[in-house]
This record gives sequence, structure tokens and C-alpha cells, in this order.
Amino acid sequence: MVASRRFVPLVMSMGVALTGCSAAATPAPTAAPVTAAPVTAAPSAAPDGTLPKPELSSIKMGTPIGQFSQFGAVLADQLHLYEKYGVKVTITKFNAGGDSVNALLAGAVDVGADTGAEIGFNSQLTDTPATSVSVEKLGVFDGFFCQASIKTAADLKGKTVGISTFGAAGDASARLALKALGLTATDVTITQVGGSSVRQAALKAGSIACAPISIDQKATETALGLNMLVDLSSNKDAAYPAVGLASTNAWLKKYPNTMLALVAAELEATHVVTSDRATTVAQWAAFLQQTDTVKASADYDAAINQINPDLTWPASGFSFALSVLTSVTPALSTVDPTKAYDASYLKKLNDLGFYKKIGVPYPTTNWP
Repeated sequence: MVASRRFVPLVMSMGVALTGCSAAATPAPTAAPVTAAPVTAAPSAAPDGTLPKPELSSIKMGTPIGQFSQFGAVLADQLHLYEKYGVKVTITKFNAGGDSVNALLAGAVDVGADTGAEIGFNSQLTDTPATSVSVEKLGVFDGFFCQASIKTAADLKGKTVGISTFGAAGDASARLALKALGLTATDVTITQVGGSSVRQAALKAGSIACAPISIDQKATETALGLNMLVDLSSNKDAAYPAVGLASTNAWLKKYPNTMLALVAAELEATHVVTSDRATTVAQWAAFLQQTDTVKASADYDAAINQINPDLTWPASGFSFALSVLTSVTPALSTVDPTKAYDASYLKKLNDLGFYKKIGVPYPTTNWP
């Protein structure tokens, strides 16, 4: 602005001087005004799915993966999709969702995968709030499996129910199952056991009476002689989001392009899951360290309808999850459910043309 203010008087004085010098001269003929052609801006290139360069070239990711419906983020690693978008990921497997969340909040890992909706809520009560940025499945797809002798709600009273960790998705599933049976948490003893495979072992050993297990494991549980008392997967109103990726707010603020690259890889991997059965089954079998694909195929067919292909979610799902978790932690009643998620990463991928590039339809209605 200083240069501009100095420039104006100079022009005016030059104009005055020129006028004075030409006053006695014969005026020159005035040339016809020249009409300049309108300047047409070059058309903007259509977005082609190109991502901004990530701030980090490597990160640590934690996951409690124990079932096929949690495979998306890990499959992205097995298919080298994270590296495709500029980030090398080192994955650490935890026994339960709560362990993965604790590692994230403590800074032992940078990003959590398949942590459950609870991470965005419980962390709001700490000095390290975290946010979910994608959702790999929307519903509660657990069965509530019990020992063969437990066939009714009355049989269950006074018995022990095994979950992963308090406040985690398994805890929510157990409480939903109890509600469906007309019971409450005070009618049983809820105990922390561990992830899905640990709960299966505890049921087989008879150390717990019942536990929520992913419905895709129904054939396995039935073969063990267990009885499914409640099928939570049939409850379409229980939209309990299973978070794909999440991190602390501080990390997201510092490395937004890195998280964008991770979400892009997860989205592409999820597209592989929903569109390429052969590749997905082979990769799941490799993860299970199995030489054949019999079990992997069965897992795929049982769980494929659980997978959320575009990773988006309805806001009502997080509100429902919060209502369930509040029964465990009353202090969560003060938490705003919209603080638990950030839709901007998936929306930016759509704006950049990434959804179109990999062939995933983007929701036509506003969300979340």
C-alpha cells in the first residue's frame, strides 16, 4: 500500500507537466480507441484424484484386528497401498480395542485402526482428545454366544459375560444383548477378557458363560457346541460405527496430508474387499497364515455384507454409540457426539476426484 500511495502523486505530477508542455502545440489527431479482446481464463483442470504430498514418510499404526470385518486397514498394508500414496506403515497388533486406544493416546502409535466409536468419545474426557475419520462397518454385527446350558435370560442371571475392555465395542454389544434379553449389567458379572479370539478361547474353556463374538464366526461357535442367544446383526437400528482410522487431534492438525493418504489407501483397500473376492480371500488367508482358503472364504462370505464400501457414516450412528457408552461412563453425557468424528478427509478425497478415480460411488445425500 505504501508503494501505491507514492505512485499516484508521481503520475499526477507527470500528467500536469505534460499538459503544460503541450499547451501551445498543435494537437495531434486522436487515434481511434483500441478495443482489447476479452481475457478468457484458462479452464481449470478437472480433479484427477491426485493427493497432496504427505508430511511424513512413515508412521506407526495400532490395530486389534481379530476378524475379517476389521481387515481393510491391514489389507491396505498387505497390498502396499500406503506406500503407493507415500507413507510406509508399521502395524502393531493388539489383543483388544482398548489396548489399541491406550497405545494411541499414549503416543506409542500414531494412528489407530478399527478402534471403535468409543475412541472419539472417551478421549474427549482426557487431555488427549482423538477423532475418527473413517468407518469400516456401520452396524453391530455380533452374536451373543453362550454355553450350551444357557438357553434363556433366566439361565444367564448371575453368570459371567466376557468382553474385550470396558467402554469398547464388545462392551456395547454385550449390553445391547442384555437389553434384548430384558436384563441389565447388574444381572450378570461383566469381565474384561480380551479380543474376539481370546473370548472364543474363554468360552471354549468354560471360564465365562457368554460373550459377544462377530456373527461371521457363527459356524465356528456352533461347532464348539455354543448357543447363540441373541443375533445383534439383525438389528438394523443399532448403527454402531466401527471406526476405520483415528488419531489424536494434535497429530491430525500437524499431519493432515499424511492422514489423507492413509484414508485414501484404506478406501482403495475396502474397494478391493467389496469388488475382488479372490484377491481379498487370498490376502486374508495369508494374514491368518493358512495354506488353504477354506476358512478365509467362509469368513469373507459371512462378513462381506458388513463392509461399508465408501467409509462414510450417518451422524445417528455416533449418537447411538454415545448413548450406549454413557451407560458405562455417565460422564460421557456431557460430550458432543459431533466431536468424535471428522468428515473432512473423506469429503476432500471426493473433491480431489479420488472416489471417482478408484470407482467408488460417493454418497449423493449430505452426510454425516
